[in-house]
Amino acid sequence: MAITNIELVDYAKAQIGRPYWFGTYGQKASTSLLTSKKKQYPSYYTAADFPAQAKAGQKVHDCGGLIKGALMTNADPNGIPKYSAKYDVGSDTMLQQATEKGSIKTLPEIAGVLVFKTGHVGIYEGNGYVIEARGHKYGVIRSKLSDMPWTHWGKHK
Repeated sequence: MAITNIELVDYAKAQIGRPYWFGTYGQKASTSLLTSKKKQYPSYYTAADFPAQAKAGQKVHDCGGLIKGALMTNADPNGIPKYSAKYDVGSDTMLQQATEKGSIKTLPEIAGVLVFKTGHVGIYEGNGYVIEARGHKYGVIRSKLSDMPWTHWGKHK
């Protein structure tokens, strides 16, 4: 089932403060997930705090995983994602697949529009703010649109 732009923003807001794990889309952090991801992406899992995050059992996402997590849980902020290959694309592909898109200079004031720079995606909240899974040092954060050199916007298909 499709979700609305507002449901996407609400899902993302509920994830603020949660950890960033590369290659994830809203699964609960666990020792087994950490072991799997460390094996899959060893260069992304070198920080010492991952085991403590795994024990905390919070939902974890990477940047594209924030959008995938909303889609795969039907926007349930605490839901368990049901994997769907149709949503499993990277941020650059999300921009290519966008139904409408443009330069960041033409960003419409619409909550839930995606914002992009090469290799990264965020969710425009509105009023100049973005929710993004910025990286392991940051986790999922709310930031000013102007804090990141976004280049494009797009409406998710």
